Amino acid sequence: MRNRQLHTGGRSIGLLVLAIVVAGIVGSVLSYFLGGVFPAGPVRDFFFKSLDIGIPVFTISLGFAKFTFGLAFSITTFAVILVALGLYFWYKF
Repeated sequence: MRNRQLHTGGRSIGLLVLAIVVAGIVGSVLSYFLGGVFPAGPVRDFFFKSLDIGIPVFTISLGFAKFTFGLAFSITTFAVILVALGLYFWYKF
């Protein structure tokens, strides 16, 4: 059985995760601000309307303690484009 590894070109996986997170945050912030500048229409809806995905909030009660869990992502096309650019630059340089 072959040992399959991700070829990173000497760059760390932590830097990749950081690049994805930063690109996603910057893309979301830019989507928020630029979405207000563009006129209403299909282009604005495509690039700047967010899609909310995640796990709904649920609570586990043990009698003496309650735990609440949930996870949600708000994704825009613009943020996905910036994450793809971040990945491209991470692999290229």
